[in-house]
Order: sequence, then structure tokens, then C-alpha cells
Amino acid sequence: MFEKRMKEIRARQLEIRQLLEGDGQELNLDELEKELRDLEAECKALEKRQIMVAGIQDGTVPTRTIQAPEGESRSIVGMERDQILSAPEYRSAYLKRLQGRPLNEAEQRALTTAANSAGAAVPTQTLNMIVDKLRQTSALFPRITVSYVPGNLSIVVANAKNAAAWKNEGSDGTPADDTVVSVNLTGYELIKLVEISAAAEAMTIDAFEAYIASEIGRQMAVAVENAILNGSGTGEPTGILKGITWNTDNSTTFVKGGAIGYDNLMDALALLPTLYHPGAAFVMNRKMLFGGIRKIKTDTKEPIFAYNAQDRAAMTILGYPVIIDDYMPDNTIVLGDFNYYYMNFAKAPGIDVSREAAFKSGKVTYRGLAVADGKPALAEAFVRISEATA
Repeated sequence: MFEKRMKEIRARQLEIRQLLEGDGQELNLDELEKELRDLEAECKALEKRQIMVAGIQDGTVPTRTIQAPEGESRSIVGMERDQILSAPEYRSAYLKRLQGRPLNEAEQRALTTAANSAGAAVPTQTLNMIVDKLRQTSALFPRITVSYVPGNLSIVVANAKNAAAWKNEGSDGTPADDTVVSVNLTGYELIKLVEISAAAEAMTIDAFEAYIASEIGRQMAVAVENAILNGSGTGEPTGILKGITWNTDNSTTFVKGGAIGYDNLMDALALLPTLYHPGAAFVMNRKMLFGGIRKIKTDTKEPIFAYNAQDRAAMTILGYPVIIDDYMPDNTIVLGDFNYYYMNFAKAPGIDVSREAAFKSGKVTYRGLAVADGKPALAEAFVRISEATA
């Protein structure tokens, strides 16, 4: 079949060449040029199809993605892991399986191939939607350093306070006494259950994907946000407030029962090393912002920090961004560069389904599961302002 059509194409190309080389004949050059382009494109498509067929027959399918001619589905066999997870056939197969809908032949083949090579992981597009929701919902997640490395992870972080040293040519350099910290991240399970009615099976793939990714991403963001600030390190990531030893080098207080003042903010800015100022931000809850910071006034009773609900740039203190976070305790502010909080997902968010848990109600339970750990890398990158205990 392929050989016959390719011979016809070559014969027609030869005819066109002879026409172009002839004399005295009026030709529509635009039409001939278009026909030549179409014939060449068809010939290349036939060659690719021929290679695929030969690979299937020999049991040696090419490992690179081969684009099929328009209107035909491509073969997912032999693709690399990332290619499989990005393939439309795999995405539709994965989501249809969660919905309990039947798969067509191409989708079944995609899911089977992925189970052997990709572990039936969440499709790339769906995972990106979950992570995007994490970033949109969490105020701190977009600011921290996040990695996706399977298994335990050890990261070495230097404070880079000591500059490179000048020396005479040929003389030995002197090792600098930079503070080097090893951050060891293991993994804790983060689970979110979503119960919806069996009507989910009737949703379109796009609508179902958007809904389930949004629900799982939004709820995971809440847990991640709380852990970044308050995590105990036992069964969950280590948070900034509990993972750093606070002392006079990185902490300042205002009078117990009193109000925070301008000088407290200046003291905090003075404690934070210059290296961390370009990426620094103030984090506080809404009560602290409006009940404390926005009430600071000059000697003439004018507010120092004006608030404009229509201007996001106004949400700054002396040029430093202000992040409102409901998980920050009352009467507490953290100033710091949150890039120095590290979180690793040893297992990226995945989705499973169970139809047995709510047999009587007809509901379907979807479980979002991730394995992650996080810790502050350098204590000196953060400063705390809090109410004195005595």
C-alpha cells in the first residue's frame, strides 16, 4: 500500500518537473508549487507510517515520538516517561479511569504502557493544574524553594557571607569560613479526600479534571501553608517558627500587652543580614496588620502606613512586601527571605479513587496523596518580631 502510493507521488513529481523544463507552455506556477509541497508532505507522512509498521512487526518500535498524519492517533508504545505523561491519550485514559468510564483501544493501550514505564502517574497537564492551584491558594508556596526529587534528599546550603579573596598570582587561596548547612528532607504523607456524587462520571474530561485538580490543590495548599510556618517536624514538615532557635541575634520583641511600634520594625530590619534583604518580606496575620501595623502613627497622629485597597503596591512596609497569612499566630511577624525554606516532594501529588467507601450514598471518594518534607535552611535568613512573654 505504502509503496504503490509513494510510486504515484514520485511519478507525479517527475511529470511536474518535465512540465517546468518544457518550452512554450503556459503554466500556473502557484498551483504547481502548492501541489509539489502537498506531495512532499504526503510522502514524508507515508515514510513515517512505514517505519512505525516495520517497528511493530520487528518488535523494535522507535523510542522517539512519531507524529502521525492528521486524523490518525499516534502510537504511545516506546515513548519515554515524560512523553507518556504528556500524551493526550494517556491523559484521557487516566481521567476516564477515575470517572469509571470505558476506555477506547488507544486509551487502554496508553494506560497499560504507562503502568509499565511511568507507574500510572498523574498526567503532566493535570499535575500542573494541581501545582498551579497550590501556588494560587498558598501565599508562601510560590516564595519557597520547591523540588520534586523521589526519595530522601540532602541539600547543602551556604550563607555566602564571605567574599572571594584577592591573592598574589601563584599563591594558595585561604578557605573561607562560610556557614554550610545540610538540609535533610525525608517524606511525610499529605492526604486530601474529596467526596462527590456519582454524577462525576457524566462530566466531560476537561470539567472533571478542572474540578478534581482544583479541590485537591486547594486543600493541599492549606496544609502546606500551615506547615511552612507552624510544622512541628514530627509527622509533618518543620516550620519556620518551630524549626529555628530564636534569640537576640534573630528576634526582637515589643512590650507584653502593648502595641507594636515603628522602632520594632526598624530593629527587625537591622537584625536581618543585608544578603537577605532583596528577597525579604513581612509575614503576619490580618489581625496584626490592621490591629497593629496600620495603627502606627506619627507624632501628629497620622498613620505611617497608608492602606489603599485598590493598590497592591501599598501592601508594603518601607518597600518590603507584606504577606497576609492566617496561619501566622497573633502578635507575631516574621521578616525573611522565604527562598531559604526548602520543600521537596518525594512523591508528586497523585489521585486515586474508591467507590466502596460510600456504597449506600452512591458517592465516589477521590484521594489526593503526596509525600513531602520541608525545613528552613538558614536561620539567619529570618527574623521574628513577637510580643514579650513577661
